[in-house]
Amino acid sequence: MSKESQFLVFVVEYYRNKKQLTGKEVISLFDKYHIWELAKKSYFIWHIETPENFVQEIDDFIGLQ
Repeated sequence: MSKESQFLVFVVEYYRNKKQLTGKEVISLFDKYHIWELAKKSYFIWHIETPENFVQEIDDFIGLQ
């Protein structure tokens, strides 16, 4: 598995735990709002920032508070 793929797994798991969602709910949300593409484009920044930053960016992107 590539380091980018490993990081995507981390993003899903971190977001799932932070938002108290199931894995299926996160996958559905990420599919619906194209978060996979956002995560791939943001990989360089997200993997050096704190996880709280990418959670906030995802929430901002999909319009959650």
